[in-house]
Amino acid sequence: MAPKMKKAKINKQITQQEVAKEEEIINQNFSLRVVMHVIQQHLANNMSVLLGHVDVGELNESARKLSDIVKGSDHKNGPKISSANAVWLDRRFSLKAAFKKILRDVHDAQVRVVDFVNKADKVVKEANSWAEEKTNGLIKQILTRDDIKTDTCLLLANALYFKGTWHKAFESKNTKHDDFTLLNGDKVRVPFMNQWNEYFDYGTSDECQVLKMSYRKGASSEAFSMYVFLPYEKNGLPNLLGKMMIDPNSFINQVKLKTAKISKLSILKFDFESNIDLKKPMKELGLTLPFKKGCMDFSGIIDSPLPLYVSDVVQKCRVKTNERGTEAAAATHARVTFFCAVQYLNPPPPINFVADHPFMFMTREDNSGCGIFVGTILNPR
Repeated sequence: MAPKMKKAKINKQITQQEVAKEEEIINQNFSLRVVMHVIQQHLANNMSVLLGHVDVGELNESARKLSDIVKGSDHKNGPKISSANAVWLDRRFSLKAAFKKILRDVHDAQVRVVDFVNKADKVVKEANSWAEEKTNGLIKQILTRDDIKTDTCLLLANALYFKGTWHKAFESKNTKHDDFTLLNGDKVRVPFMNQWNEYFDYGTSDECQVLKMSYRKGASSEAFSMYVFLPYEKNGLPNLLGKMMIDPNSFINQVKLKTAKISKLSILKFDFESNIDLKKPMKELGLTLPFKKGCMDFSGIIDSPLPLYVSDVVQKCRVKTNERGTEAAAATHARVTFFCAVQYLNPPPPINFVADHPFMFMTREDNSGCGIFVGTILNPR
């Protein structure tokens, strides 16, 4: 199986799982891969098959590539993007020197020694304060008291923050309430941002319209954009996701976007968050060993006389899109526990892009093709 196909498995499984529940979903692959990359360093190959990597060397290179995007962004004039990693280690255990080096050199992660048994409330408060700070207040809680058990020995976390201003901003006076049609045919009244007779990169496929909305660039060479994938049918999103989540970048390339005059652009003004338990879709895809007690060797990560396993992988994301741009954040944590497009005619016809029914969006850095956030809008109430 090709690496791109492997990498897409977890994204597709997570997205289809949440769409089936008719809930908004934001899947932040960057944040998930950072946390799972840390765990994978000394584990068997089935995690690399799931996430689309061949070996640890390639995995490290991928992590550095994603890190370079974050570090290279121009925060002053262009989009602001930041990523932070942290590790909370129970005082009963110690990390291997090689693993400490990876945390320091590859992930720039801070390691905190804590007492999960007697001071769990303090750890939860500290972790939530860390997440709130690193996501600029968008995510205020990544852990609850129930997430910390007496057998918890290690907690890994990544937080990602993104804020971008539209290259072509919307005017607030043009924001109007209108109907949004849900998958079941019901309608809800929500605010839509509107523009008329502006030029955007645009294309179509057999399943949907695709519109690229660029963010204002800074001095760096990086170029960030949001892509909106709007099915032709009001209830067409589930079928579209079956194709899109295999490889969104390949889908975009096939559509072959071209600059076009959009007679009317109408898209939601939204603010929502999602909280996803990633363990279930991972296990359904065959990644079971890390979650089974005593089935994986974590000796390359931590010194422990007891067998270890991954008990939780949770991701929380939030996205805000308004007339000025997009603000988004993701926080992912894993807990380790021990066990006792179409060609147009010239001139082109008028084009309307009215996102008044469920659609998918993706924010990515265009030069590298690295996706930052992928999400769906199903019920914006």
